[in-house]
Amino acid sequence: MSKKNATTETTVTDPKTGKVLIVRGLGSMKDHPFKLDPRIDLTKPIYEQVLALEDADRER
Repeated sequence: MSKKNATTETTVTDPKTGKVLIVRGLGSMKDHPFKLDPRIDLTKPIYEQVLALEDADRER
């Protein structure tokens, strides 16, 4: 039995170069809420922050 992959393709034009790009999967999770912990700083390494938060939560 073969798996069916739902693919969403959207074309976007790069305003600087004028090239048309195909963006796959754009909007594929629009029906699913994405929850991000507000304590996570996206400008720093995420994995280390998650580990530190898990350790802090365990200590409580």
